[in-house]
Amino acid sequence: MKEGMNERGDSMTLLQLLYFETLARVLHYTRAAEELHISQPSLSYSIAELEKELGVSLFKREKRKIALTPYGERFLPYVKKTMALLEEGKATLRQMKDKAPMNIRLGYFHSISASLVPPIVKALYEEKENQDIRFQFMEDTSYNICEQLKNGKLDLAFTTGRDEALDGVTMTKQPLYLTVYLEHPLAKKNSVTFADFAKEPMVLLNKTSSLRAQLDQAFIKRSMIPNMVFEVQECNTALQYVALKFGVSILPEVPAMQTERVVAIPINENEQEFFRTVYLSWDKTRPLSPVVKKVRNWIVQHYAASEPL
Repeated sequence: MKEGMNERGDSMTLLQLLYFETLARVLHYTRAAEELHISQPSLSYSIAELEKELGVSLFKREKRKIALTPYGERFLPYVKKTMALLEEGKATLRQMKDKAPMNIRLGYFHSISASLVPPIVKALYEEKENQDIRFQFMEDTSYNICEQLKNGKLDLAFTTGRDEALDGVTMTKQPLYLTVYLEHPLAKKNSVTFADFAKEPMVLLNKTSSLRAQLDQAFIKRSMIPNMVFEVQECNTALQYVALKFGVSILPEVPAMQTERVVAIPINENEQEFFRTVYLSWDKTRPLSPVVKKVRNWIVQHYAASEPL
C-alpha cells in the first residue's frame, strides 16, 4: 500500500476535513449530520476513514456524548486554517471572475446596533478607497456572535467578554443602568448602588448572555443572591417586563428605553461607573483576507480605546 493512502486507495478529501471540522464543533453525530445534510452512517464512515488514514483516533466517546482526543485537538487548528485558506482562495477567484465588491461579514450585539456600528460604517464609507466594501451584518446576542466567529461564519464582530479562541482589541466601555418603571421609588435617584436594589425582584438576561456572567460575578462579589422573577434572552424583552412592573433589570442603554415607560439610573459603586467592555474580535485560528485586515486596522486606528478600560 502506498504511503499516505488508506486501504481503499483514497487520499484524504476536503469533505472529510469539512466533516471533521463540523463534528469537532458540535460534538454530536446526529446534529453534525443534519447540519451537513448527510446521513449519520455516512458521517461516521467518513470520520472512521479519516482516522484510518491518519492512524490515530480523533474522537472519543464519553457516556452519551463525544469529545476530541488529544490528537483531534492538535489536528483541528490545521484543518480550520486549511478550510479558511480555501474559502479565501474561492472568494478571490469569485472577485476576479465577477469583479464583485469586497464583502465583510460583521457581527454585533443588539445594544450597539444603533449607537456604535452605524457611525463606524458611515465614517468608513466617507473615505473613497473604502466605497467598494460591502457589509453583511448579523445582529444577535454576544454569545451567539462569538460562536459564529469561531464557526467561520463571521469575519469580524463587536463582542463583550473575552474568549480564548478569539483575538480582540478593546473598543469602548458601555455603561450599565438599573432600569425601573416610572413609578418605582428609585426612579428619581440620580444614581444607585447594588445595595439600593439588593432585595428588588429582578428580570435578568439568561446565561447565554455575557452580561449575565458579569452580573453573576458582581452579585457573588457583594454576597448578593438576586431575587430573579424572570429570565429572558434580549434586552428589549427585559424592558417590557420592567415597564409592566414585574421587577427591575440591569441593562445597557438600548433604543427601546426611549419609548418604554422605564427610567435608566446609572449604577455607581465607590464612585466608579458600572460598565462592560466592548471589543472588536476575530478568530485567531483563521487567516484574515486582505479586505478584512484593512477594515479591522481602520476601525482599530480610528475607534479603539487609547488606553485599557
